[in-house]
Amino acid sequence: MRGPKTKIAPKTKIAPRPRGRPRSEHARQEILEAAYKLLRDKGFNAVGSHEIAQAAGVSSATLYRWWKSKEEILFDACFERMKPILAIPETGSGLTRLRRYVLRAAEFLVSEEGAVMARVFTGVHEDKRLRQAFLERYVMHRRQIQRRIIEDAIASCELKSTTNPELLIDALTGPLFFRWLQGHAPLDKGFAKSILDSVIPAFQPH
Repeated sequence: MRGPKTKIAPKTKIAPRPRGRPRSEHARQEILEAAYKLLRDKGFNAVGSHEIAQAAGVSSATLYRWWKSKEEILFDACFERMKPILAIPETGSGLTRLRRYVLRAAEFLVSEEGAVMARVFTGVHEDKRLRQAFLERYVMHRRQIQRRIIEDAIASCELKSTTNPELLIDALTGPLFFRWLQGHAPLDKGFAKSILDSVIPAFQPH
């Protein structure tokens, strides 16, 4: 006599695994942190990709899942670090935010992070491709932020309608960078305030 038939459970379909290993955001952040520390301690040109991988505890192949070159890693490490430091609150009038921006820029340039930025700036100076990358990713990005603030100040009649944003940006921040690079005189809030007090009135409506 045959026993009761055993029911066979239907096969469960298993979703195919995605190709390649999944990227880990944690690993990416570890790489950026390690790269920033090496950049801070050794300079832009002295850091090798193998050092970054070793310091982050990953393989060199892992680096190239996100970046094409050592330079790209160092740029990202530097600029990721600068984002919260250079962030300007969007509260207040355009002119208030512009003043806040200039004062914050003076603080940043003399900070440890500013010294790291100087290492990047000097490290890419001899390479036209890297200079262009630095210009696009840092300089032009920061100028765009300043331009928007100035345009807000113009729209609210805090600045003349004829104000040239590019000229005003250069007039306000140029002296800061000059002292930062030359080192011939202190770069502090007092100097930044004197620039604001001297330059801004020339662009205000009478």
